[in-house]
Amino acid sequence: MIGSLWIDRGRWVVAVLGLAVCGCGGKPVATAEVKKADRAVPVTVARLERRVVERTVDVIGTLRGWEQVTVGAKRTGRVVKVDHDIGDRVRPGEPLVELDPVDARLAVDQAESKYLGELVKLGITRRQAEEFVKKYGVSEELLMGHVADEAITRVPSVIQKRVTLEKAEQDLRRQRALNSRGAGTAQELEDSESQARTSQANYDDAVHTARTVIATAVAAKVALEQARQELKDTIVTVPSPHLLPPGVDDLGRITYGVTRRQTSEGQMIKEGEAVVELVVEDPLRLWCQVPEQYVGDVKIGQKARITTRAYDGKVFEGEVSRINPSVDPANRTFQVETVVSNTRRLLRPGGFARASIVVDSHARAAVVPIESIVRFAGVTKIFIVDGGFARVIGDVKTGREGRGWIEISGKLPETAEVVTSGQTRLADGTPVVVREPERKRTSPPAGQPPANAGSPESPGRPAAVQEADRR
Repeated sequence: MIGSLWIDRGRWVVAVLGLAVCGCGGKPVATAEVKKADRAVPVTVARLERRVVERTVDVIGTLRGWEQVTVGAKRTGRVVKVDHDIGDRVRPGEPLVELDPVDARLAVDQAESKYLGELVKLGITRRQAEEFVKKYGVSEELLMGHVADEAITRVPSVIQKRVTLEKAEQDLRRQRALNSRGAGTAQELEDSESQARTSQANYDDAVHTARTVIATAVAAKVALEQARQELKDTIVTVPSPHLLPPGVDDLGRITYGVTRRQTSEGQMIKEGEAVVELVVEDPLRLWCQVPEQYVGDVKIGQKARITTRAYDGKVFEGEVSRINPSVDPANRTFQVETVVSNTRRLLRPGGFARASIVVDSHARAAVVPIESIVRFAGVTKIFIVDGGFARVIGDVKTGREGRGWIEISGKLPETAEVVTSGQTRLADGTPVVVREPERKRTSPPAGQPPANAGSPESPGRPAAVQEADRR
């Protein structure tokens, strides 16, 4: 009885083994293929693409006004009027603060009266004096040249001395003629010669005095201009910059914003004391520190995209305008200045900003889907499918990202199928089977049952239920 049972069991085992080596219809199945199919990892793939991308250098920096200046008073005085306050917009030449002008006006009147007095001594008008100074300036030629000589000949005192000299010379010539005929005495000749010498000395002294008067008049002219300037300095005005922003050729287009007022009406201020702080808001300068490794990439004229937290998602266009020729040895960076248009005054000087400097807008790069990147223990890698097996490519460097893709570099093949799902179960040489990516299922209209809902072969029904239905 027991022996028969063992025989039956042996036949059953043989029958089971026979099924393992035979297929339907009597066809054999390779055991290695069965094992491989059992161990294959299902994955989805995407092609490794080559496309044109932008190379950018991303930096952070601080926005500054095109010009930022603290305006001070040029003289001491009492403030009688404050024309502008914080937030006002002013143009070059507009008054900011006015000081008491009484003393300065008196100084102008005093200097002008002295100047006019010297012109009276010279016997010339203000208009003539202004023409001389305008033509020759304050120079030696004005004091010693032919212009001065011509002016001196018209001085009344010089004219008087010249007439006296001419009469003395005429008397001397007549006396010499009389003496030559024996009609005059020696004493009379000596008196005439002495009178001629005295007249010549008086004439030379008058000329010298007139030349000194010219110098005094020029000094009085300078003192008058200085007094007028001091009167003008009682009004503190907006400065007029000579270094204009790119594309701006008209000083009238420059506008300053008042960022701080440091004085009040009635206050006594000293010479050089700050009264107002100003800033040019359009355009702005973005100063940022760029790592030394990009010295050969960043160049003047390159475009830059600037973003700030204040305007999330808004991009401001800029352009690299200046590059510091030296590298800071403390942090191994070099300074780059980018000019940013700010016509709408959305950006504020002193604010924080990020910039992406476009160093190459037509670079070719390899890109893959973002989900294909595997990062583990500080190593970045991807898997590709090669002949039904997974092959790992390590030491991959990532770069610019786009919508759903990322740039990679490393030892990459020219073409490949990159694994986009199932990477966590893969190792180098793991057999894989490529499956189609899952598609979103569309819901049927309300009240309508899903397709094949009542069919025993419906893909959504469990395998055990389908097997029971078939039985």
